[in-house]
Amino acid sequence: MVFQVAQFWDILSDGFQIILCLLILGFLIKNRAIHKKFAINKMIKGAEHSFNKHVFNTTVQQLVNHAFTNITDTIAAERTGLERLLGQNPLGSEDDDISKAQYDYQLKNTLDNHLRSDDHNDLAGCHEKVKRFSAKGLNARKISEKLKIPLGEVELILSLQKK
Repeated sequence: MVFQVAQFWDILSDGFQIILCLLILGFLIKNRAIHKKFAINKMIKGAEHSFNKHVFNTTVQQLVNHAFTNITDTIAAERTGLERLLGQNPLGSEDDDISKAQYDYQLKNTLDNHLRSDDHNDLAGCHEKVKRFSAKGLNARKISEKLKIPLGEVELILSLQKK
């Protein structure tokens, strides 16, 4: 009887510690989510130039596209391995092929709708001019002089174009 009471209190103590750990973990996750939202809002609102917003959105778009590409490649590889293992095509017709997903088009549309403004349209026109001059063979310095924009901005646009 005495040993059973000791085991009961040990189990109760362990359960209480687990509950406290879960509460602390939940609190940390909630605070991280709040901090992340605050940091993103601060970054977006604190940007003084629409060019900075455009670069940020372009970077996020590239990262998301890269992640989706990795996911679709992994799914296609797993599907190929499964088909090879089973010796047939049990998953359906070629219309189901995950590698032909049109995620990029949807993502561009949502980002384009979000970024529509006069400043963005001016930047897009400037980017197109930089791309055209670059295609003609002009270097970054001459493009900068012709368009009367900073050399660093031209170099950034050209580096983003290469990627």
